Amino acid sequence: MNNAQSVGNSVASTSNQVEFSTFIPLKFVKRGGHSVVEPPENVAQVIKDHAQLPDTKLVEGLTRAFYWQRLIDEGIVRSGVEIARQEGLDQATVNECMRLTLLDPKIIDSILQGTQPKGLNLHWFTKHTIPALWSEQHGKFQAIADSQ
Repeated sequence: MNNAQSVGNSVASTSNQVEFSTFIPLKFVKRGGHSVVEPPENVAQVIKDHAQLPDTKLVEGLTRAFYWQRLIDEGIVRSGVEIARQEGLDQATVNECMRLTLLDPKIIDSILQGTQPKGLNLHWFTKHTIPALWSEQHGKFQAIADSQ
């Protein structure tokens, strides 16, 4: 086998919904009738390809925001205040999180793929305003990427 293979462990905890995954690029080659494990020639690229993992807190924030917006849209709850009360969260926390639903779908895709600028995390969204126009959002997020 000449292709890199992923060997890893995944550990999940049901109480906290925590998942841990390990990626190790391997290549199996035959030497003297025995299989030997060695790193693939392009190990740096293989590792780089797996390094762009999504920011789990930001993805979780997006998930909550769209879920909460759906609850409001379907009339299950009336407002972020009601969501905050039910979830035991501060109203400002819910409202800040729900602003993520205003993001350009292309920006959301980059967040889900882990390719957003490194400084663009959930904490950043709590401290900065999100422009209403998608073109302005791209400009603001490009400035974050350029500053790194």
